[in-house]
Amino acid sequence: MEINNRITAILNDNYGIEATSIEQRPGGWSALAFFVEDKCEKYFLKLYNKRKPSSFPWIDAIDRYTPLVKWLYNHTDLKNNLVNPIFTKLKSNQCEDEQYVYLLSEYIEGTTIADKQLSQNQVNELAKILGILHKNTSNIPNELKQQQVNESFDIDFCEYLSSFINNDLDNTDDIVLEIVKPYTGTLLEMINRMRYLSNTLKSKPYQFVLSHADAHNWNVMQGKYLMLIDWECLKLAPQEQDLILIITEPYAGQFLYEYRKYMKYESPDFDAFEFYFLKRKLEDIWEWIKNLRFEGLVKSEEVTLEFLKLNLDACTRTESFRSEIQKVFN
Repeated sequence: MEINNRITAILNDNYGIEATSIEQRPGGWSALAFFVEDKCEKYFLKLYNKRKPSSFPWIDAIDRYTPLVKWLYNHTDLKNNLVNPIFTKLKSNQCEDEQYVYLLSEYIEGTTIADKQLSQNQVNELAKILGILHKNTSNIPNELKQQQVNESFDIDFCEYLSSFINNDLDNTDDIVLEIVKPYTGTLLEMINRMRYLSNTLKSKPYQFVLSHADAHNWNVMQGKYLMLIDWECLKLAPQEQDLILIITEPYAGQFLYEYRKYMKYESPDFDAFEFYFLKRKLEDIWEWIKNLRFEGLVKSEEVTLEFLKLNLDACTRTESFRSEIQKVFN
């Protein structure tokens, strides 16, 4: 009840909203999620914990990506595929109290795709969304574009994970040690491969596009239209950044056929594909280790451990990734 009282006060003071209903909903790994209703409208509210160090990058990103999402909503053909952010009475992207940062948007009736496969129509629609997003890169106002992160191919998280494996893992006899220990050799090999790919990609010339950078099925929602949600990772990056989570699916060929109707894509960079593939695995593993060992849980211990186990096991099967991706383009 204490959290509902916080939300009631924040919404009233900053948005002029008198909430009649507040319900917590399943959220992601970065924020708590709430459904909010007043006498006239429905809203979706995210809460980022200011006391959790891993929340800092997501909080810092709000003022960078929210105005750009608003611009995309108002000035492109993506209006039906985006959730409209709601500004405060003072035209701020967010508000906060001593514990949380609050981010409000319109509420969209729909269901997250999650673990289900995309239908043929959904594949076509997602290809259109990403194609239009990438194609509009040159149309974005310079002041908004200059605020965005440019892909640097830095892998600081790999160094933290490597240091943890070499220096900290054995210091505590817990479930993290039990689960991670058998995979340390594989993880260190992947980290070395990431170092090589990082250096290789930093030396290549790229024409970056505006990338959602987290376009997986848990961030795709089917309502009246297909929606791409959760834009915290928005950045300027190679096209492979947005394509990696789709190109590994059985419908990759269909997706590429539709995507090329909106955006040119003739020369895939397999170094970039491998970089983003390994990056996703290792970043998630490091995030879950931090939740379990250092920062506290976002989801239950059971769920976090299950995801950690699945990703660690998947790391033992990454050697064939590059050859499998090349088959998609042959």
